[in-house]
Parts: sequence; C-alpha cells; structure tokens
Amino acid sequence: MTPSINILLLICLLFSTHLVLPAGPLPPEICDNGLDDDQNGLIDLNDEECHCEPLEQVSLIPNASFEEQDCCPDHHSQIDCASGWVQASEGTPDYFHSCDYDGTDIFNLPLPLPDGEGFMGLINGSFTGNYIPGLKEYAGACLTTPLQKDTLYRLEFYTGFLSKNVSPDIEIALYGTANCANLPFGIGDKSFGCPANSPDWVALGSVNVYGENQWVKSQFKVRPNQEITAIAIGPSCHLRTATNNDYHFLDQLVLKKITDFDLGIKASGEPCTNELVFEVKPQEGYKYQWYKDGIAIPQAVNYSLRNPPGAGQYQVRLENNEGCKISNPFPYAPPSQFVQASQTICTGETFSFNNQQLSRAGIYWDTLTTKYNCDSIVKLNLQISQTAETTVSAKIFPNESFSLGPYTIHQEGDHVRTLSTAAGCDSTVHLQLKYFGVYVPNAFSPNGDRINDIFSVYGDGDLVEITSLRIVDRWGVLVYQGEALPSGAGWDGKINGRNAPMGVYAYTVQIAMSDNKKRILHGMLTLVK
Repeated sequence: MTPSINILLLICLLFSTHLVLPAGPLPPEICDNGLDDDQNGLIDLNDEECHCEPLEQVSLIPNASFEEQDCCPDHHSQIDCASGWVQASEGTPDYFHSCDYDGTDIFNLPLPLPDGEGFMGLINGSFTGNYIPGLKEYAGACLTTPLQKDTLYRLEFYTGFLSKNVSPDIEIALYGTANCANLPFGIGDKSFGCPANSPDWVALGSVNVYGENQWVKSQFKVRPNQEITAIAIGPSCHLRTATNNDYHFLDQLVLKKITDFDLGIKASGEPCTNELVFEVKPQEGYKYQWYKDGIAIPQAVNYSLRNPPGAGQYQVRLENNEGCKISNPFPYAPPSQFVQASQTICTGETFSFNNQQLSRAGIYWDTLTTKYNCDSIVKLNLQISQTAETTVSAKIFPNESFSLGPYTIHQEGDHVRTLSTAAGCDSTVHLQLKYFGVYVPNAFSPNGDRINDIFSVYGDGDLVEITSLRIVDRWGVLVYQGEALPSGAGWDGKINGRNAPMGVYAYTVQIAMSDNKKRILHGMLTLVK
C-alpha cells in the first residue's frame, strides 16, 4: 500500500469517527417555562416528565355514579352488576342503566339524571307493608382508601324522588365497618333490619331528605371513631308504621376528606372583560403556575388568573417541597365565539345583514365584535317562506289534543287552519285528525267459553305493542304482570294457576303506538263468571 493511500484512509477514518461522536445529554424538561427543553416535541405539562398527582381526589367510594358495569341489568334486584357494589342486606337494591333496564317501564323517572346513565333504587320497609315487614335495602362497597379514625369527611349524594305517596321524606344513612369481610350482613334473616343491628357495623351519619319528582343533592359530615374499610348506604334504622314500602333512588355518591372538596378551578366575572377570573382555593405553602393547553402562562403564578388569554384548556399546578399537584382541565371558550341564526322572510321582502339587503335564500357569514371585544362569527340561514297549502294527517286518543301552531284541536275530523309564520307569511293547513282505534274493556269473564276470556288492550295496526300490563287486586297486591305483549294478549283470570275471585281489579298498561309514542292508561276492571 502506497503512502498516499494510507493518508487517505486515515483522513476517512478521522471523519468517520467525528460523525459518530455522541452528542451531549439533553437537559430535562422544565415544566413552567413554555419551552421544549428536552427537544422531544412536548412542552411543559404535555411532557410526561411533568406528571403531578391530581389536585382533586375522586370519591373514596368506587364507581360513585354507577356507570361502570360487570354486567348490564335486565331486571330489578341486580345491584351486583354495578362494578364495586354488592347487595349488602337481605333486601336487594335495584340497579338501573340505560344499557337495558332503566326503570322507565315502571317509573316516571325524575329527569335529568344527576350524572351519566346509571343509578340505584331501594326500598325503605315498614312494619305493616305488603312486602316483608321492616325490610330495608342497602348497597355496600369496599372503599378505595380506608377512612381514618378522627378524620373529618363529607358525603355528597343525590336522592331521586317519585310522587309523595311513593317517595315521601326519608332519612338516608351511611354505615361503616372495619372489615370488608363484613359485607354483606343479615343475609338469610329477613327481619335483621339495618346494619347498625350488627356489632360489626357503626352508624357514620345521616340526613333527612325530601322532594317530589326530582333529584335532590344532600350532604353530611362523617368523623369515624375507628378505621373504616367498607360502607353500606340506605335508609336509617328508624322503622316506619306506614302501610306501604317507600321507594327512592340514589346517584353520584362522593365521599372524601372535607379538605378535598372545592379544590378545582372556578370562574367568576363577565367573559371577555378584565373582570373574568379563574381561581382555585388557596393552600398554604404552595407555589402556583397556570397553564393554557398544557403550556405555562408567563407571570401567572398566583392562585387566581385574571383575564385568561382566550379559548383553551386551563390548569393550575401547585408545588411545595413534597411534590406537585395538578388541577383537572378547565375548558374555556368565549360564549359569543360562534353564533348561528335563522331568519325567514316572505316573498318580495328583504333582510338587512352586514349592510346588505338580502332577498335570496342562502347561507351568509359575518364577523361581529361584541361590546366585550369578543369576535363573534355569525352564520345566517336565510329562508324565503312561500304561501302554501299543506295537508297533515294525525291521530290522537280521545283525552288528548293536537297542536297546530297556536291552535289546540281536541276533536277528530277535518280541520282547516290558517297559520302565520314569524315573518308574517300565511299558509293554509288541512288537518285530518282521527282517534286511535284502541279499546280497553272494563270487564271480562274468563269462564272458558272463548268469549271475553282474556283481559287485554285491543287495537288495530296503530297499536304496535303492549309494552307492559300490570294488574293488582283491591289490596294492591300484584296478580299479573306481562311485558312486550301483542294486541289481545293479557291476563287469563288466573293467579298462580288458580281461578281469581270475582271482583274489581285495577290495571296499569303502557302501550306503544305507531306515532312512536308510549302512553300509560289506568283503570278498573271487573272479573265476572
């Protein structure tokens, strides 16, 4: 090998070595400077290096709103389908979820639900009820973290009420035990009553709640005198002397230290002005840093943030010598950011929009500025109303009415009405209104002659289905229940295979009609031979 070749190889080797020299270590991510310090494309809170414990602790009761499921309930008495919950007592609470069994076949539920689509229901038994005297129903759960002795906690929850005769005032109580193995209690003993009748359980607190056809939020404080690892919730131990068993719903059970409430970001003041303020509850010994969309806001280092810089997800990070905490994201969008408007004018008229006189139908856009200096993008849908004649066909029940503009029509027949739109354009409507062909007899004779042997609801093709049919005797005892029945199917006059006695019975039936609406009918029927 010649000397010149040796020199070339040496030069190549030097250059090759230079190219693969490792770069110096990148600095760690600094979580409050708005820079991508470690050059991984993620800034501040968006980088996993800036992880902090959540500021707002969740409920110590698992699945506090009954949303998580081990199975989808398809009938009553299935509280075990709710993840983390068990039947705590001999009486079995009901679990409702819109996945299947939501209770609407029995109840006119109070709406809207407090949280999500799941909730539970329970009976508060009486001494002389139609069911088991004194039977009370409780749901139980092992806590995610035990309650500490002599520490102050708070329970917040919602109670759902039906009518006053079904859901009167109630005292909701919380009970605790030091061992999850004490769940359930009283199984096999229908007279056991409430958990406080066991030496393994203690009463933690209660509150009287009242309402009607609504959800009511309540709370009470809890300071256990021992460590508590499991809870049961339901009626208090007081036995009632009424002749019926109460029924109530529960949802969104939040149990945590009283100091862990109200820690999240709250907003006050008018949006788009210097009066708008985001703030968290001050905590001694902490430093604060505010973020928008995960990136630090310069000089925003107080527990409050005045005049936040536009739409985005806001968080605040608290830090002391022991570590850091981060609030849940708080979404903010100026309320006037986007506006949709619809306007209808008559043929030959014009509409003034953005210094234009519009006379043709279409979509028009404009950007306006409100008195609070917020940009508003306005989308206008302009429509032209033509004078027209329309024919409408509809059906109602004799006790119902049909609304047509400002008119309310109660009787079947052909009706002609003149309607005026908001723009003042007249149109003529021909309404063909008929009654549904549905018949509910007030008596039947189940004597085997194949004539009037079945009590049912009868109808033509407009009757899609008998969703549910419930019949009770004069003492309120359920003698028949059917679901998803065709027209003409129903009660054959037997109770447990034996002929029912003659007399008067009460029925409640829910029917589904061809107009996609369900109706509930009530009445009395007479069983004759």
